[in-house]
This record gives sequence, structure tokens and C-alpha cells, in this order.
Amino acid sequence: MSTKLRRDGATAWWLPGICLVLTGWCANQYVSLINWYQQFRQLSEFEAMLVMGSYLLGMIPALALGGPLTDRFGRKLFSLVALSSSVLGSLVMIYGSLNVAGLYAGRVFTGLGMGLAMVAITSWVKFLSPGTAGATRAALCTSLGFAVGPVISGIVVGISAHPEIAYLIHALAAMAWLVLIIVSSEEPVAQQPRIDPRMAEPSAGTTTSANLRRFYRVVLPAAPWVFGMAATGFAVVPALSDGAGGSNLFYSTIAVAVTMGMGTVIQPLVRRFNDVRKVWLLLAGLGTAMIALLLMIVVSLSGSQLLGVLTFVIAGCANGILLVAGLSQVLDLAGPADLGKLTGRFYMVCFIGFTFPTLFAMWRLIAAPEIFIGILAVLCALSMAQVYRARHELPKTGVEQLRF
Repeated sequence: MSTKLRRDGATAWWLPGICLVLTGWCANQYVSLINWYQQFRQLSEFEAMLVMGSYLLGMIPALALGGPLTDRFGRKLFSLVALSSSVLGSLVMIYGSLNVAGLYAGRVFTGLGMGLAMVAITSWVKFLSPGTAGATRAALCTSLGFAVGPVISGIVVGISAHPEIAYLIHALAAMAWLVLIIVSSEEPVAQQPRIDPRMAEPSAGTTTSANLRRFYRVVLPAAPWVFGMAATGFAVVPALSDGAGGSNLFYSTIAVAVTMGMGTVIQPLVRRFNDVRKVWLLLAGLGTAMIALLLMIVVSLSGSQLLGVLTFVIAGCANGILLVAGLSQVLDLAGPADLGKLTGRFYMVCFIGFTFPTLFAMWRLIAAPEIFIGILAVLCALSMAQVYRARHELPKTGVEQLRF
């Protein structure tokens, strides 16, 4: 017996949506344990950050190849692969209790699952959602997973002192949902004809040249700050607050919960201001990111954990605003034949920001951390300037301009 996923059903989107929650849970369940691994498993700050960033080795190929393959072969197949990779990632990380190689390998499988989820499951949720609701639903499910994963692992490790139990809980939950996805049926998608890009027209399902310029000149310059603000919020700020490896498990868990929690909570609130014919929401997100970065410098100079919590809040808001604004632009401008491919490219650039904590750990070996944060602030300002400069790439006639 199969569970029919109907495009016109009010709750049809939630089944693949929870896959995004589960893959996001897996992706972030390690990050609240970074300082715990330094204190109790004798990892250096650099190695602990490197384990976190190693999942990009699985993420980048999945985003690069998964998008076009999803467009060609369908969403369900790669959604199954994504969730299966997340299960495998959690199971392999259990081996990390015996050898640190298990942590690296597990994070690579986790990245593979998250990358495929962001192209296959995001486009599946969009297909099953009316109008522009798909972008908000996909972003919300992703952020929710990013938020609940580290909270669960932090609580479990705080009680048991065994992260392997947290990884096993995720694996069991994901395997149960995997069964539901297997017995579900994906509504067939009309095959797009293969057309020479030089002869393509908008009606052929490809992305117009004007929309491609909009993608590269407006959307991508803001993309690194989507997860750049999340990663600096929950990984860098705790280190700034109390020295290298000094923050405890509770504070690290609070860091991820508040940062990603605010990123989740703010998304429905900013949706009413989200006009894809304007750049103002992208600029608002980048402006919020700039405020968070300036606060990080103050946190570094003062060591204040209270200011650190405020920084978590603002960094999380920047993450949520930029994710909604950027993903909405992508889902609006992409032609049906390019949806998975452009979504993958968008997230590839987003995850540049996930390297910031590893770069921070390397930088702190040779120079003051405030300089590193200052460099990020300058780069953020340049992103703002580029988005504002390219605002004319958006269509002249927007939703609000049609109102009387």
C-alpha cells in the first residue's frame, strides 16, 4: 500500500518536509558537541572544527551533481538516498568512539545526505506546495532540523556522556521515516524536452538569460552569509566568549539552539515582507549579519557570554532572513528544467560560510580573532554593495507595483 502525495492536498508536503528535518538534525547534531569533544575526547580546537567542516566533502559533490540528476530522474529516488546517507552518517559516527576517523567518515556521509536533501527534497516540497509556499516550507523544515538536532544531542550527552547514544537515536528515527518514504508515491513529473540552450525559450522550461543574471549577480553574492552566520553564531561565538575550548556543553548547546531556533522562528515573520521583485529582504538580512559580526568583535574583546547570547539571536535572525530571501529568489527565477541544478548551486555557495569556523581556528593560531571577524565584516559589506548595485537585474514590474 502506498501513501499518495497529491499536489493539491493541504498536507501533502509534510512527508518529504520531515525528511528535511531529519537530514538537518543529522547535519547539526555534532556541532553542539564541539567543545565536549575537546574536553573529553582530547580533540584540539582545530581538529574539532575540521571534523565539523569535513562534511563539505560529501556536501559539495551532492549539490553539484544531485541537482541535474534530480531534474532528470525524479525527486523521490534521491530523497531516499539522502535519508539513507544520513542514517549511515549517524551509524558511522558511532565508530568515532574508537577512532577519530569514524567522526570524519560519518560527517562525509552526513554531508552527502544533506546535499542531496537540499536539492531533491527542497524541490519536492516546492512541487507539492501552492504558489510561493514551497520556499518558506522547505527553509522552515531545514532550519528546524538544524535547530533540534544539536539540542537533542546536547541533552543526551549531558545526561549520558555518550554521544553514540545521540547518534543512534537519530539513526532509528530516520530509518522509521525512511520506510514511510519508500511506500509513498511521487506524482509523476512531465519530462522536459532536451533543447539546445542556445535555442531555449522560457516556455521550454529552461531559465531565461535575464534570470540567470539575476541569480549570479543578486542571489549568489548574499548566499555565503546564509550558513556563514549560522556557523559563526553557534561555533565561533562560544570560542570567543570564553577562550579556546573553554565553553561548556550547556553553553554550546544554547548557542546552537538559540542561533538556529531564531533562524527558524523568524522565517514565517519575514515572509510577509518577501517580495521577490525587490532586493530589500536580502539587504535586510545582510545588514543584520553586519550587526552580528560587529557584536562578535565586542564579544571577543570582552569575553561576555551574555553578549554572546545576544549575538546568537542576531546571527540566527540573519540566517533565517537570508535563507528565505535567497531560496525564494531561486525558486522564483529557475525554470522547471533547471530547478534542482540552480538550487544545488545556491546551496553550494551558501555552504562556503560553513568553512568560517575552521578558518577561524586556523587564524587564531597566528593572529587576533578580532581581525578575522573584521575581515568577515568587510566582505559582508562588499556583498551588500553588490546586491544593491545589481538590484536592476530584477523584473521592473513587481507584485506591489500592480496594486492600486
